[in-house]
This record gives sequence, C-alpha cells and structure tokens, in this order.
Amino acid sequence: MSGDAPDMFAVRPDRKGPKTVAILLLLGGIFFAILGYADLSNHGSEALSDSQIETLINVPNQQGENLSIEQFQEFHKGVNEENGYLIRGASLGLGSILVIVGSVLLYLMKPLGGKLALAGSTIALVGGIFGNVIIHDAAREHLHDSMLIQTYEITGYLCGVCTFLCGALALLPLINARARLAFDEANAVELVQDESE
Repeated sequence: MSGDAPDMFAVRPDRKGPKTVAILLLLGGIFFAILGYADLSNHGSEALSDSQIETLINVPNQQGENLSIEQFQEFHKGVNEENGYLIRGASLGLGSILVIVGSVLLYLMKPLGGKLALAGSTIALVGGIFGNVIIHDAAREHLHDSMLIQTYEITGYLCGVCTFLCGALALLPLINARARLAFDEANAVELVQDESE
C-alpha cells in the first residue's frame, strides 16, 4: 500500500494543457492580426469616406450629440499625424505573427513556442498602450465630450487586457511542471529517433 502512494502523487507529463493553450493563443493571434490590419488600413488612408464617418458617428448623434463629419475627419488626421494607428497597428501585427508562430510550435510541443508567444504578446501590449494613448488624446482634443472618447478609452483597456491575458496564457506552459515534463518527453523522443537514423 505504501509503495503505491508515491505513484499517486507523482507529477505526470501533460500534453493536453500546452495544446489547449496553443489553440487559445492561435485565436488570440488571429484577433490581434485583424485589429492590426484595421489600424494599418486607417493609417494608410489620409481621409475616411463620408459614409464610413456617418456610420461611426450615427449612434452618438442619435443620443443627442452633434458630431460633424469634419470633426471626425480632424480626429482621424490628428491620430495619423501622431502615428497612433501606425504604432498600434504595427505592434499588433508583429505581435500577432509571433503569437501565431508560437502557438503552432507550442502545439508541436516545442517550448520555444511559448517564449515566442510571450514576446509577441508583450510587443502588442506595449505598442497597443502607446497607440491607444495617442488615439484617446486625439479624441479628447477633437471630439469634445463625445461618448466616442469613452468608447476609445474602453477599447484601449480591452486591448490591454486581451494582450495581457495572451501573455499570461503563453507563460503557463513554461512554468507548469507537468507541461515541462511533457516538453522534455516529446523532445527526448525526437532526439532518440534522430540518433537511430
């Protein structure tokens, strides 16, 4: 009976955990890529079309605000002059590439994947914060007490939370003992196969 006790509490390799994290990171990386693409598209356009702006200011104006197309165009121009879209879009784009590549490697039980995804999340977090500050400041300057200012502030917080959670997820397999055992086991099997060839 006492001989069975150590086996009950022994740490066993866990391959499912890192693979589940890898799938979640892949979804996060795709989300970052979509946001980054939208920001880089905004940076690439000097002016938005009237129909785009009307869609964006429709809700605030229905709530009794009186935002004009010219005001929003000035806001867009202000963000572009300070490279707000470029900073946020480039950091989210680069971060998404690292997170996606990292998630694939992690799924293949390579610990490097977790490190790449963590680096990508950190880049997205830092660049996202800087970009969001610029966008929020431009909104306060050009959109004068509009509810859109709060919308951009909330968007900034959500972006920060998402990138932070992605980084925390990427870190989990690197610090979890069962996941590390699974990495060692998977990579030891590959080494043995290489030597036998």
